[in-house]
Amino acid sequence: MIIILYTRIIINIDILTNNQELYRLMENELLKLSIKKNTFAKNDSELFNIKETILSNTKDKIEWFNIERVGMRYIINIEPKVSSNKEEKQPYCHVISTKDALITRIITEEGIELKEINESVKKGDIIISGDIKLNDELKKEVCASGKVYGKTWYTINISLPKTYKEKTPLKKKRYNILLSYNNQKHLIFKSRLKTYLTNSKKLLSIFGLDIYLNQDIEAKEIEKEYTEKELQNKIDNLVKDKMSKILEGEYQILEQKVLKKQDNNSTIDIELFIVAEELISKTKITNPTKVE
Repeated sequence: MIIILYTRIIINIDILTNNQELYRLMENELLKLSIKKNTFAKNDSELFNIKETILSNTKDKIEWFNIERVGMRYIINIEPKVSSNKEEKQPYCHVISTKDALITRIITEEGIELKEINESVKKGDIIISGDIKLNDELKKEVCASGKVYGKTWYTINISLPKTYKEKTPLKKKRYNILLSYNNQKHLIFKSRLKTYLTNSKKLLSIFGLDIYLNQDIEAKEIEKEYTEKELQNKIDNLVKDKMSKILEGEYQILEQKVLKKQDNNSTIDIELFIVAEELISKTKITNPTKVE
């Protein structure tokens, strides 16, 4: 009975569109009509009425959409309304640098390269120009396109603990049922053990729902110190995580060097110098000049 009731609950709503505006619009319309996660599924008649209501409310932006229940989720397809006004293509633009860097690669699709590899650029410098010239005379203006990569430099600070806790299994065991659907997991019973390790065994799959038997083994936490190798791996992971928040788009870390390391009672504070190669270009639209 628990499984039957559980499978009637909607645990995920997939809105299939790359248009973020339409996604948010549909999300808001669904919420108004109580279509949300962790609620009981609607029947076909209710879904039809919901579809008609949303189409009426969004007729200026949505041409057609469909809502279908598949197992424990709703799948929603959207067809946006096609505007009769075609967007004019910008005829003239440059590829510029988004930051101070040393150019390492230039991949030009259209336009004239004004900079070379191993040349320094400042933020805002034009790297690929949309000006097509002959004997210094402007002949044509195009929309320059391409990618430029450059070497950049950063100083970051990280802090990490000297020790970590490791769980050692004891004798006491408890059992539980785990339900998993669409990467969401729910335990039937609350664990009665404070600290434990878990082994899972799949019992069966039904309508996309995976049912597991969990064995919770009581455990004791032991505090251990990192080895030099473990500490370096921890530092490398922290650097990658921090740089992923600083850098945008394509990048790779070329070099990292410790500038300062401070050993405290329970933590280690480190200042690092990072050399990276990253995508440093973007397209800048420019007002065209009349070319004779």
